[in-house]
Amino acid sequence: MDDQQYVYATAAVMGLYFLIQVATKRFDPFAPVWLFFVGFVQVYVIQAISYRDWAISVRGPEAVAAANFRALWALLWFLAVYHIGISRVVARRLPSAPRNWSSTTVVLISPILIAWGLYCTSLFGATTVDTISAEDALLRSFPFVLMVGGILLITTGRRLDAPKPMFLYAGLAVSCAYVVIWMFNGKRSHSLIGVLATVCAYYSAHMKRPSWSVLAITSFVGALVVSLAIGWRNNADYERSFSGFSQFVGDFKLSKILDSLDIADEESAKEMVSYETKEYGGFLLMLDAVPMKSAYDYGTSYIRIVSTFIPRLIWTNKPLFGRKEWVDAWIASSELERDDEFTGPAIGILGATQLNGGAVGTLIVLAVIALFLRSAYDYSRLHADAPWVQFTWSIFFFNAWFMVVCDDPMVWFYFNWGFSAMPTVVLTWFICKFTASTAVPGRAVAFEDVEPAALVAAIPPDPRGARRDREKGLLPMERSNRNLRPTPEFADAGPSWNGKDSQG
Repeated sequence: MDDQQYVYATAAVMGLYFLIQVATKRFDPFAPVWLFFVGFVQVYVIQAISYRDWAISVRGPEAVAAANFRALWALLWFLAVYHIGISRVVARRLPSAPRNWSSTTVVLISPILIAWGLYCTSLFGATTVDTISAEDALLRSFPFVLMVGGILLITTGRRLDAPKPMFLYAGLAVSCAYVVIWMFNGKRSHSLIGVLATVCAYYSAHMKRPSWSVLAITSFVGALVVSLAIGWRNNADYERSFSGFSQFVGDFKLSKILDSLDIADEESAKEMVSYETKEYGGFLLMLDAVPMKSAYDYGTSYIRIVSTFIPRLIWTNKPLFGRKEWVDAWIASSELERDDEFTGPAIGILGATQLNGGAVGTLIVLAVIALFLRSAYDYSRLHADAPWVQFTWSIFFFNAWFMVVCDDPMVWFYFNWGFSAMPTVVLTWFICKFTASTAVPGRAVAFEDVEPAALVAAIPPDPRGARRDREKGLLPMERSNRNLRPTPEFADAGPSWNGKDSQG
């Protein structure tokens, strides 16, 4: 079978899955599977097509075909586990989400997070190794807290039971500032995160989903900010200032978006020695190197989920688990000369799982990821009307993309989220869980667990047509958006989506 047929089959699986979800009215743009797909398309479809000639010339047609076949069956395995149903049980067994939401807490901590995040943006002086102390460098390592503060404000401002418009406007301003600042700093991931988290928080707070037109605009804006960040980072023609950045944006050609998506070769492609620094190239390298030329790491890199949080003051000789095997693989199979100090690019999820344990490692790791993502998603839908869940899901769901395109599937946790977002998530959970409730009484339940009349009776008065909605017997999801329809199955207990505009 031709190696490209596997690539087309991979794309067809994702396309068919999308059509089925839309046709059965189960499509939810905030489900993690879609951002997982975005990363998968970028690496194992677009890059696999764009860099095919290079890949065959370097690794050979058999290796390229094997890599593309691995991507196909890995995707099928991920989807099979994602829909196996165990996640529903896990979601029900987890502690229920707090029903309260403390605006006072948001007022107290969001300014601190915003100020801290701004300090991390390099807007207040140089941050090179030569100009700042180690302590200052550590303090500046948490830029995402700026976005966390913005999402806290948006979630608070959009509450159905107690809307606070000024909080909403402030949160939107912070989120926009985050996107612009990190475009200016040349960081594509931060810029894209800002767009995705803002849209999710805005709609989730009202238990709604954006229309097709809003999704199209969001997709375009996401691609645009990524392209601008990459283009500005590589720019040598404009002054490195906000005025120069403004001029760069004004002169930006939309065709450059294709470059950042790996659809078109970059202008510097002729000067590139190798594409192994792309995620697909790193995947091919790992297939070639492990285990014939270097050893598996057997998942030791995931020890960092715990070890990262142990200070070196306590563990002075703490190693970077998994790094030795990663470097050994690069040295063994790279086209270029590498040494022990090599700190190269990401290898993507399938490169990481090959390093973990080959095909068996791929089966195990993808199964764990699929169950983790689906369980978290089912939990977010089971408690979709809880502000704490709306806040947490908005700053979490995009990590499905990071799982695909980074060095290993948990990099997002121990290099960003675990430090910048999790402390606020945990703090707000305890505060909201153990303070007097001012939210909707009762607990969030699946729609099949309770009669509509009982569920509606628990809803406090809403000046925007609550009486009319109660007379019609609408459920909470329907009251906030008549386009959202509950289904009798728990897997779809949260907001479903029919493609119509649900803003309001």
